[in-house]
Amino acid sequence: MAKAMIGAVILTALAGSAYAQMPRVPESDIDPAVFKIDEFKYLGVKPDQSLALVDQNGQSFTLKDKIGMPLILVLSYFNCDGTCSVVNSDLAQLLSRQAAWQVGRDFRVLTVSFDPHDSQQSLKDFKERLALPEAWEQGWTLSLPAHIEQAKALADSVGFKYFWSAQDRMFLHPGVYIFLSPEGRVVRYLYSTQTKSFDMGLALTDAMGDRIAPHDILNYAVGLCYSYNYKEGRYKLNIPAFVGAASLFFGVTVFIVSAFVYRRRGKGDHK
Repeated sequence: MAKAMIGAVILTALAGSAYAQMPRVPESDIDPAVFKIDEFKYLGVKPDQSLALVDQNGQSFTLKDKIGMPLILVLSYFNCDGTCSVVNSDLAQLLSRQAAWQVGRDFRVLTVSFDPHDSQQSLKDFKERLALPEAWEQGWTLSLPAHIEQAKALADSVGFKYFWSAQDRMFLHPGVYIFLSPEGRVVRYLYSTQTKSFDMGLALTDAMGDRIAPHDILNYAVGLCYSYNYKEGRYKLNIPAFVGAASLFFGVTVFIVSAFVYRRRGKGDHK
């Protein structure tokens, strides 16, 4: 019995030693700040609208074909194990909560792959997992670049950084929604992990610019009460605007009251 116990201890020790010597995939130590987009540098830029793309139906088009109304650009890859699916599905949920905005009617969404190994089949599989509403078919396009170097050029033009991590066996990149104006200029960046439904509505309002439709007036008015916080990557209540409005209201009120009192006194002096 003693020999059996000694043998078991030796086997356990040998197994632990063997496990310790097994090759392991090293953990990544990536500074998230590397993927932070320099928004002040890229806001207002106009990506090359001649970018050639191929959609989920195998039809060719250019970025220019999607311009003309606000566009949400999402850079992803379809062979992704999970992150890209989450980024796109989160966007779908956020958009489904926008009662005043409709995909295809008021704005479009364009997801572009930057993975040279993506294909029509991986795009199709990704689309099936995403399970977008049929009503969004014409408003949300998933696409591959006609030439992979164009995907890199597009990413560089909007400050989007990505690279292949051999130790993680996947692309590392930010999850970000890039809002383009009807003229094709970048007007806002929202990070997927920080974006709320309210932020999405305000960003769409910003992207609309001076093309606010009558049914969007309320959204525009609400948008004036909020400003974009670049440090946090989201919208916050515009306190200075409220203070300024309150000060103006107070000043006008004091002026009206003073004028009224002055007129009353003037009438009293003439009696």
